[in-house]
Amino acid sequence: MKNNFAEEYKRKQEIEDQYNAADKANDEAGREAARKAYATWQESIAVKGEDYARIYTRYEESRDCGNEYIDFRDTIQDNRVENLVKSLRKYGIEKFTFSSGWSSAVETAWLFVQNGCRVEGMVEINTPYKPFMSDEYEKAHGYLFSIV
Repeated sequence: MKNNFAEEYKRKQEIEDQYNAADKANDEAGREAARKAYATWQESIAVKGEDYARIYTRYEESRDCGNEYIDFRDTIQDNRVENLVKSLRKYGIEKFTFSSGWSSAVETAWLFVQNGCRVEGMVEINTPYKPFMSDEYEKAHGYLFSIV
């Protein structure tokens, strides 16, 4: 199944632009229309299920930060890795990064390997954080995986 992440992301950006234009024009009806469009958009993500929503959220964050691949930077429970990999396959994701700094991250990376992912190497990515008074994202390091 092909994912629609790029289209979903574009639609969200359009809604944000709509809201910002209405806000700049002090148009409350326009702001409210954008809020309703956003609620409808959120629901369209949620109805696709928890896995889709989680992967989309990481896609959006990665795009916002300028990263090439979806990055998983949080802790992933061991019993969720298999399903996550299945979902990534289902949605046509071929590569992703894993940059969790938790002490068990190497064990999670091993579970990715056990579930059909291959470590391509290490990469530097942008985190979603910017230092105070900077337009540059902080950097982090992570594993680059391909899904085989």
